[in-house]
Amino acid sequence: MNLHHSLCLRTLARLALFLPLVALAGDPRPPRGERDLREWLENMVVHHGYTPAEVGEATGLQNDEIAAALARFRFPPAPPRPIPGAPLLVLPYPGGRHPRLGFFEGAIDPQRDTKLSVFTPWDSHAYVVVDAPEAIWSDLGLTYLAHTHIPTIWDSKGIKLPPLEWSHRADGSFSAERTLPNGITFGVRAVPAPDHVGFRWWLRNGTPTPLTHVRAQVCVMLGRAAGFAAQTNANKVLETPFAAARDESGRRWIITAWDAVDRVWQNPPVPCLHSDPQLGDCPPGATREARGWLWFYEGTDLKGELARLRKTFLMTPALPPAKPLEPIPDKLVVLSFDDSVASHYDNVRPLLKRFGFGATFFITEGFSFRDNKVAYLTWEQIAELDRDGFEIGNHTQSHMGVSADTLGRLRHEVDYINERCAEHGIPRPVSFAYPGNAIHPGALPLLQGLGFRFARRGAQPEFAYETGRGIGYDPREDDPLLVPTTGDARPDWTLENVQRAVAKARGGRIAVLQFHGVPDSEHAWVNTPPERFVEYLTWLKANGYQCIALRDLARFVDPTDRPAEPWAVIERRQSDPEGRRE
Repeated sequence: MNLHHSLCLRTLARLALFLPLVALAGDPRPPRGERDLREWLENMVVHHGYTPAEVGEATGLQNDEIAAALARFRFPPAPPRPIPGAPLLVLPYPGGRHPRLGFFEGAIDPQRDTKLSVFTPWDSHAYVVVDAPEAIWSDLGLTYLAHTHIPTIWDSKGIKLPPLEWSHRADGSFSAERTLPNGITFGVRAVPAPDHVGFRWWLRNGTPTPLTHVRAQVCVMLGRAAGFAAQTNANKVLETPFAAARDESGRRWIITAWDAVDRVWQNPPVPCLHSDPQLGDCPPGATREARGWLWFYEGTDLKGELARLRKTFLMTPALPPAKPLEPIPDKLVVLSFDDSVASHYDNVRPLLKRFGFGATFFITEGFSFRDNKVAYLTWEQIAELDRDGFEIGNHTQSHMGVSADTLGRLRHEVDYINERCAEHGIPRPVSFAYPGNAIHPGALPLLQGLGFRFARRGAQPEFAYETGRGIGYDPREDDPLLVPTTGDARPDWTLENVQRAVAKARGGRIAVLQFHGVPDSEHAWVNTPPERFVEYLTWLKANGYQCIALRDLARFVDPTDRPAEPWAVIERRQSDPEGRRE
């Protein structure tokens, strides 16, 4: 079905009464903290050229608040010129300004959740808005829609989908993922290159029944690109799977294609291009995906360019992932134990084996490890924990806190534990825990260079250390080398504390529990009474929680997929007390 032409007359008449008030944008989204404010203002004002009124529409901020922030941040008066050979500039579309030039009744309250602005290589002020996906159809009906137009299957049930944001990744790409109320999850990744942006759309069927005829609409809106705003079909070329538009000069082209393609078309009033992908049928638990591209071309030989693109892109098979990731289930918990405490072997080990739980033991020779074998493990016991299938992680030689003053010693401290592991036949650790939960930006490249895949931190600075409270690990936002603790066990904890922590293991988030000794005779402030620990594990097992080691996150999380700004989410949570409790 063509969404741009399927609005019923009754719905159109109802919407026409308030169209002037709502056509420009969806609900405003106030920035979450100072960093968020700066990033969105730079996006809107410098790159998109927003007026204060449009900024207000997008953010809900008043004019005086906007003026004060602009004076504080001192942005440049214009965006930088495109750099030849550099990847194209891609930014999340901010909302507050309708991405169309016309046919507004076909897109009331457009959501920014699925929209990216791709700036042209020849004009830093010109951009197209790619809605990926604008809509998803299946045998269930209209399964998702990125604006208000015709009712989705959720509208008919009175279900409002929560807003989402794009995540900027370290490789320059943008990704987004949404799980629908019936368990269907879909996501998009957009990867900028010098002459194109590559897209990957995937969908996982989390329902118990097959999905059939799964297809999407991906709308490339042209109106904000200078020279491409003509609301006509005269400047469009449709040659499956390509849809192309030329500018007023006839020498510049915007081209899109998807593999596999459902159909190609265009809508002059918008104006826009469509090469819409299809996934076909998707059994329960299966994942299907399609590839897409957006190209910019300068020249007059469009036929030759399409032939080149067909050979270079469409005829090149997609590289399969080395090992497909498993979907993150609800009730997924990481169990971790710090400081080489003897009770890890005597009390924790047999209980974990009894319940069939995995765990990571973070080893250090700090404190009185070398002399006090009543309170601390022996290396023979550590090796036996490894042979039992538990993970041995690195906690530095001396339990050295990570700070600006100690970064220079971090490699030595890590290498020492790695060497001791090798001496006892233990694999080189791939997981690290920050001693004392102290973190520093300079540690991330060092840990990455040392081969660590995951590193667990505490819940600081979002939560005070004394509370023992924490944050659910969200791989979409948290760097795998800054995995936050969700609960840090204390002697006064009860089962209620554990329940509150692991309740965050849902919706793509993972609960990470941090324990020390069970009991811990040398560190009373993090002691866990053995009888309480038995109660915790018994409840987790009885309630269907899956408990794993930190390294086993690699089944569900790509440790190389890191956010572009690892500290941004930490600062946002500090500025947003409600957000940090998600």
